[in-house]
This record gives sequence, C-alpha cells and structure tokens, in this order.
Amino acid sequence: MSMLGALFPIVLAIHVIITVFLIGIILTQKNEGGMGGLGGGASGGMAGFLSGRAQANLLTKATRWLAVGFFCTSLFLAFSDSHRGASQPIVGSTPAAETAPAAPAGDAPAGAVPAGDSGNVEATTPVQPAVPVEPAAPSGQ
Repeated sequence: MSMLGALFPIVLAIHVIITVFLIGIILTQKNEGGMGGLGGGASGGMAGFLSGRAQANLLTKATRWLAVGFFCTSLFLAFSDSHRGASQPIVGSTPAAETAPAAPAGDAPAGAVPAGDSGNVEATTPVQPAVPVEPAAPSGQ
C-alpha cells in the first residue's frame, strides 16, 4: 500500500469531522438579513456566551479555518483517489462478483448462425412462440 493509500482513510475521517463542524458553525451564526426569519436572533445559538461582536469574530474565524481545512482535505482526497490505480470503492473492500449478461429471450436457438455473419447464407430456424396455457376450471363446477 502506498503512502497515499495509507493516509486516505485518516484524511477521509478528518474530512467528515470538519464537514460536521462546518455545518454546525454555519448554522449557529446570526442571520443578518436576507433569508427572512431563519437563524433566530438573541434567543438562539451562543447568544449568552460572548458579546455580539466577539461572537461574530470567533465564528467568522472558525468558519474560515474549517473551510480551508475542508478544501485542503477535498483536494487531497481527489488527488489520492485519482492516483490509486484500480478503481475501488471508498467504503468496503469486497467487490461484487461480475456476471455475464443473459441472452435476450427471443434470440435464435443455440448453434444457429445468423445469415450474413460469416458469408454463409443459411436460413435460421424460427423460434416458435410459446403456446398459452388454458386455465383449468375449478373442480367443483
């Protein structure tokens, strides 16, 4: 396993943690117009924790650094995924078994060669349609 492959799960976990914190920080910020009444005023979020200006500065700086971390981990994950070699799922390591596609139901029987494929002009035997089965009458009638 290469160095990028070893770091991939660690950076992915950090990326998820940063994403959760970034969503939380964005949702706790005070709404300053635009979206109507979403976000609440003094009654919601961290209103009693810091003064309005100090809270805004703290949340702005936290949002900025979490966003920088989010973009850096996103770039690393994209770069390492493109250099992993064979395509593998991110979660789980057992690939599904591949099966050959089934032949369509209306094809010619096995062994029949379609006309014109190999230069032969053989007639193929037509496939007989299935005969519908008549429903049986109930036994008491």
